[in-house]
Amino acid sequence: MLIDIWEGTEPRPEVERFCEMWGIKGPILLDPGGELAGTLGVRGVPTNVAVDSDGTIRAFGAARLEELEQAIDDLCDRA
Repeated sequence: MLIDIWEGTEPRPEVERFCEMWGIKGPILLDPGGELAGTLGVRGVPTNVAVDSDGTIRAFGAARLEELEQAIDDLCDRA
């Protein structure tokens, strides 16, 4: 799942445009007030957070593509 933090008004059209532009599929949680982001400890964007099915944070701040792919592989037990 992806989470969008939006500080403006009406985030949905902007998120839909972004996802279409980048070919992103799947659920997007809109967090316009940043409450969930704050709970997760996000201080700036973009920040990648890998959370397992139990809600445990497994990787935080994986900024480079290689780091993010490794975090996803680890989360999905793909070696």
